[in-house]
Amino acid sequence: ASRRELSIGASVAPFDAGIVPKAFAMRALDGTLFKYGPKSANVAFRYGKNDKVAIVVGGLTDGLFATSYVDPLCRELDGLGISTVQTLLTSSHQGYGVCSLDEDAGELADLVSALQRESDPPVSRYGVIGHSTGCQDAVRFCLRGGKPDFVVLQAPVSDRESLGMHGQTEKNIKLAEDLVAQSGGQEVLMPLSTQEDGSPITARRFLSLAAKGGDDEAFSSDLTDTELKNLLGHMDGVPTLVLQSGADEYIPHSEVDAVGQAKRLAAAMGSRARSIVIEGGSHALEDHTDEAVSTIKSFIMEVMLP
Repeated sequence: ASRRELSIGASVAPFDAGIVPKAFAMRALDGTLFKYGPKSANVAFRYGKNDKVAIVVGGLTDGLFATSYVDPLCRELDGLGISTVQTLLTSSHQGYGVCSLDEDAGELADLVSALQRESDPPVSRYGVIGHSTGCQDAVRFCLRGGKPDFVVLQAPVSDRESLGMHGQTEKNIKLAEDLVAQSGGQEVLMPLSTQEDGSPITARRFLSLAAKGGDDEAFSSDLTDTELKNLLGHMDGVPTLVLQSGADEYIPHSEVDAVGQAKRLAAAMGSRARSIVIEGGSHALEDHTDEAVSTIKSFIMEVMLP
């Protein structure tokens, strides 16, 4: 598909900044908004005009500005000669329930192709920064042939273990299994009442996220070292940072040792992977923005700069 781009300044102030809650205060970047693929959601935002790029992939329900550290990280990396691309996928926002990791990986491949062939300047080297389920996307992208120069997995948590913290999950797993069994191979939506965020989700994708051995399974603490190696071993040779949050609200801390699990994930990915845990950090590191930026920046500098 042809690539269309538009230079924009994302700097329109709210009508009355005084009534904007602090957590939603305006964040602004000037850059290039461009279309990278044929699907309606295939839009990305590039900050900086460099031939080295860090691609940011958010998690479930995320879009642009997925975390509070993204915009300061963009500025820090640009100062090093590395642009940042925040991407939308068909699964972004409320689309995750009708998509899959393989579809996400395919769209990331389209994005990389557009950046390498059609951007100005053409991208010569790139890495992927995944947040939350964006970590699964980064891992799947590598499995499907992606060859990034680095990967950052920020908050690589188990969706299954996170969903297991909710009382209705086992009941909904049984419902999803019944729907799939009765579907005759067709995609069937779960009742909307099963989704707290109101997003439509197929029974198959729900099982992928919530059931043991689902397609989204990658980081669960009850997997053996061998099982983790089978899921993550293809990352061997890719410089990878496992950046875990010590107080991640999506980890059942009574059952999971966040520090130990981060080390296990890195070990499963081979000698070029390492783990760092930000003590007291939340899932998206809103309360540890400076530490997130400095940690990710240092890792990328080590890999991408002489």
